[in-house]
Amino acid sequence: MYHAGPYDRIVDVVVLGFGDAGAVAAITAHDAGAEVLVLEKQQAGDHRPNSRYAAGFFLVPTDVERAAEYLSALYAVNGERVDPELIRAWARETAANPAWLDKHGCGYADTGILGEHHAVPGHDAITVYKAKPGPRPAGYTGCPMHGFLRHLVAERGIEVLYCTAARWLLTNERGAVTGVQTEHERIGARRGVVLAVGGYEASKRLKTQYLPVTPVHFYGTEHNTGDGIAMAVDVGAELWHMNVWPGHFVARFPDSGYGGGTAIDLWGSGRFGPAEGRRPPGSIFVDGSARRFLREPGRQHAAHLELLGMDAARLKHPRVPTWWIFDQARFHEATLVPTYSGPAGPVGDFTWSEDNTEELRRGWILSADSAAELAERCGLDPAALETTIDRYNAHCAAGEDADFGRAPSTLTPIRGPRYFAVPLWPGGSHTVGGPRRDAESRVASVRGGFVENLYAAGELGSLHGLLYPAGGGSIAECLAFGRIAGRNAAANMIVGG
Repeated sequence: MYHAGPYDRIVDVVVLGFGDAGAVAAITAHDAGAEVLVLEKQQAGDHRPNSRYAAGFFLVPTDVERAAEYLSALYAVNGERVDPELIRAWARETAANPAWLDKHGCGYADTGILGEHHAVPGHDAITVYKAKPGPRPAGYTGCPMHGFLRHLVAERGIEVLYCTAARWLLTNERGAVTGVQTEHERIGARRGVVLAVGGYEASKRLKTQYLPVTPVHFYGTEHNTGDGIAMAVDVGAELWHMNVWPGHFVARFPDSGYGGGTAIDLWGSGRFGPAEGRRPPGSIFVDGSARRFLREPGRQHAAHLELLGMDAARLKHPRVPTWWIFDQARFHEATLVPTYSGPAGPVGDFTWSEDNTEELRRGWILSADSAAELAERCGLDPAALETTIDRYNAHCAAGEDADFGRAPSTLTPIRGPRYFAVPLWPGGSHTVGGPRRDAESRVASVRGGFVENLYAAGELGSLHGLLYPAGGGSIAECLAFGRIAGRNAAANMIVGG
């Protein structure tokens, strides 16, 4: 929005959003000598950005050149070509994350997890670390990485204005961003503005418009309503990656009081894969025809791609919902959803009982004495579900999944005495669409070039496209491009009045 008048206050750098990306941008700009102001629309006492819902994983390239090759190959699967300088910046800066955390005193551990897509060259040049608990604000619960970054912001005395929603980016006569309009005042930026307000997971309108299937349920903050997309479009930003996201199968329990989805723990292991050295209880996924359709649980951040096919004759998505089918052994093994992160974790959007019995009582979990009876409760064909379970059990007896090649160590039969089901939906942790950025975190303009003095970091306009590189990709990007955006905004001295 064009603004030629005075400002109520002026600082060097304005950072919009106080998740991981906004925190790192603010820290970096402050340490470079800039006067920084962070604007956050949520209230201080119940501040829940997506960063707080995470478990604290972040990917780290062990070989920068091969990691860049890996990310380039992931884009090529979808025919997408991305600026090589942006890919190299990603590889270089994410590889530098451990050193940055070392400098500031954040502990972490190497999980040994590699890049997710093993068929792509360079996947073994990626590993995944996990942040350890460290200094954090009093009373903070949630992801240790975000708690630590909030500690660094507070330690520096960087001003954070909570309950302050940015409404418009203010521009001069040539379209250069010069400040921000909030609900109550105009704030000028001498050097630049950093957009780090997250995506559009909580906007039903934007999800329906851009994502290739509906409904899609995300397990993060309910405050990410696409504000940054609206502000960026208003100043002529080019958008990208609006139709993709790193996806999972998620459960959803509307009467829990939380409107989003939640990840599931298929194996009862407290992790995405089965526990080492222990055979997991039996579980399968079936579609609307009561048949299996993938090697459970699917690729970690691409499983949702299996759900997108529409039956054009029936005008239905036959795999939405998918049904998670299991027996008494899985029911008693552990909680069905993670309680170490996500909405049922330390953030506490809703609670989950230790033995799953309260959720069964509330009808969130369906159960029956036989597979046929369970099928009827799910609206599935009873004979088809019985046939599917019998076939799966035969694969277990043979030690080989002849249909989908599931790992033999996970082939545990489903035998009752009671049978259970939970409906699953396409979803995940966050969207990635938003303003396109370059290697310097500058926001691209639809007219060519860049929107002057505007930078972006985090999941808003993420560089991740159709295929997500590995668990922890988002936090790694928040750290890396938060630094790039903060560094370049602080160094920018050409803002027009």
